[in-house]
Amino acid sequence: MVQEQYSTDVMVTAAKDSMQKEDITAIFRTHWRTGYGSVSPDEALYIRDLIARDRPRDFIEIGTGSGLSGGLICHFLEENGGETFVTLDHDNTFFGDNSKENGFLIEPIYPGGAVKVEKRPFTTGLDLDDMNRRFDMAFVDANHQHPWPLIDTLALWPHMRGDGPRTVIHHDLFLFRKQDIVFGIGPKYLFDQFPESHREASPAGGGNIFSLSLAMERDRLEEIAANGISLPWSLRTPLQDSHLKRIFAMIDRHYSPYLGQVFREAAAKFNHMDRFRTGL
Repeated sequence: MVQEQYSTDVMVTAAKDSMQKEDITAIFRTHWRTGYGSVSPDEALYIRDLIARDRPRDFIEIGTGSGLSGGLICHFLEENGGETFVTLDHDNTFFGDNSKENGFLIEPIYPGGAVKVEKRPFTTGLDLDDMNRRFDMAFVDANHQHPWPLIDTLALWPHMRGDGPRTVIHHDLFLFRKQDIVFGIGPKYLFDQFPESHREASPAGGGNIFSLSLAMERDRLEEIAANGISLPWSLRTPLQDSHLKRIFAMIDRHYSPYLGQVFREAAAKFNHMDRFRTGL
């Protein structure tokens, strides 16, 4: 039976041969550009320490972006016995530079080694069932519009290994503070629903990165999800019917009819344009 209590406190001191702050900062100075939207060096250190604590064998990232965080994560995994790094993105064009493919920085930062790297463009968390894979840790830095971070978390839960904390890291907790029209509230809504025993907001990045433990029974996660999905959605454009069908299929496959009904009621209420989200 999965333990219901799990401390998310990171109490690990990185090994002497692991990447240190100066190493990570040097990589950022070489590769980072304005508009890349990646984690900061101290946020990368937070991810490093979580990996050192949990020692995941198989790691998944949702939201490839430039690949800066992905390349660093591969180094952290290798330092701690990791074997695979899988990164997903809904397309294959980097939002910060349309002339580049998503993940173009992974290989320059991590040219290769013990960790097998797998980039999967045109793939989202809703494709996890088709992949038929299980993971020990995840990093979500994709669509921050509510309810996407919650949906990604629900999609991950059935594919996280049952032993251990099943840690899922999320980025941009305070993105909503930077927006005149608040679209990026999803990470904040998600964090607020989790009990303190299963969440940790790091001071890194001004408190902009956090982790959740999915080591809980389905009923408890459903209660969290039901509260979160019932908050006003913050989508720039409504979800297409094809997206809704896939979301409902994922929920119906892994969760109870109750949660499916809550999602359907929320979609009927919030999945449309209005002045709250458009500012018009």
